[in-house]
Amino acid sequence: MSYHLKTVEPENAEGQLKRTYDMLREKFQTVPKVFVAQSIRPDLLEPIATYVKNLMIEDHGLSRAAKELIAAYVSKINACAY
Repeated sequence: MSYHLKTVEPENAEGQLKRTYDMLREKFQTVPKVFVAQSIRPDLLEPIATYVKNLMIEDHGLSRAAKELIAAYVSKINACAY
């Protein structure tokens, strides 16, 4: 069985999805593909993107650089290509 979900690329986004993509682009200088994959549900993507922004971008406890290093290390030990 094969599934194909039609996602919305950032250049084609409108409305709430465009606003979410714009926020992601501002914080990450791009729209990570993991968020594009969730574009079929913009109503769910927006709170997830806001959570990630608050968790990873804002400095509280650890710097952004430290959090990204931890995330990269966890991805490596889990053999995650992303």
